[in-house]
Amino acid sequence: MKKSQIGQRGENLATEYVIRKGMKILARNWRSGRQELDIIALDGDQVVFIEVKTRSSQRFGQPIEFITATKQDHMVKAATQWLMTEGWEGEFRFDLIGILSYPDEPAQIQHVRDAFFPFF
Repeated sequence: MKKSQIGQRGENLATEYVIRKGMKILARNWRSGRQELDIIALDGDQVVFIEVKTRSSQRFGQPIEFITATKQDHMVKAATQWLMTEGWEGEFRFDLIGILSYPDEPAQIQHVRDAFFPFF
């Protein structure tokens, strides 16, 4: 499976997962310039910006370990743009979802709620 296919499968699995958790999907792969938000969801009255990282091996660590501080900074910049564009004044948070996806096996999903708090 190609890297892009693994990533797409992971985002699809993450989307299904958050829907099962009762969240409503507002957008997928939302872009602002060079920044992208994988999933934007509504959890009750809170907007959730979700980064998904998928790996097919644990050889170098868990998938979430690959979500760097730089990526988190990019998420904050894109989320700020989304909040301004939509005029959202309510609560929001940043979640991370790691997917370990082996061929022909059920995926393992790790979800970290409120993974970090941006300082504006």
